[in-house]
Amino acid sequence: MESLVELPFNFLKCPKMKLKVPNINKPSPMAMFSVIFFTYFLVSSGFIYDLIQNPPSIGYERDERGNSRPVVFQMYRINGQYIIEGLSAGFIFLLGALGYIILDLNAKKNNSYLFAVGLALIVATYNIAIVFIRMKIPGYSPF
Repeated sequence: MESLVELPFNFLKCPKMKLKVPNINKPSPMAMFSVIFFTYFLVSSGFIYDLIQNPPSIGYERDERGNSRPVVFQMYRINGQYIIEGLSAGFIFLLGALGYIILDLNAKKNNSYLFAVGLALIVATYNIAIVFIRMKIPGYSPF
């Protein structure tokens, strides 16, 4: 049985080819950081939810006169979001992450200006996230 399998290879010869292996350059650390940071933005803004659920970009509600006005936050729906709501929350989380990165950079350079900017970004991110939650769930107070 083996001789039957080896029969074609007795008269067929493998060609002598000189193939060059493509040289792929390693991406720079800043390029990798940018890709990962952008991916963090997409994940924290609910991009996967937006792809699956296809929500509208903004919503509309009627006021007391019967006119419709645009609404960015879905009230009383913690599991739902409009596209603009998710993108704005993702941007706020991105600023918080940037604050932590600046604080890490401050540990190496020991610059009080970098410390102040990083701390301000982190505190602002926390406070804006609380404001977003209060807009989404009126009457919510963590304290």
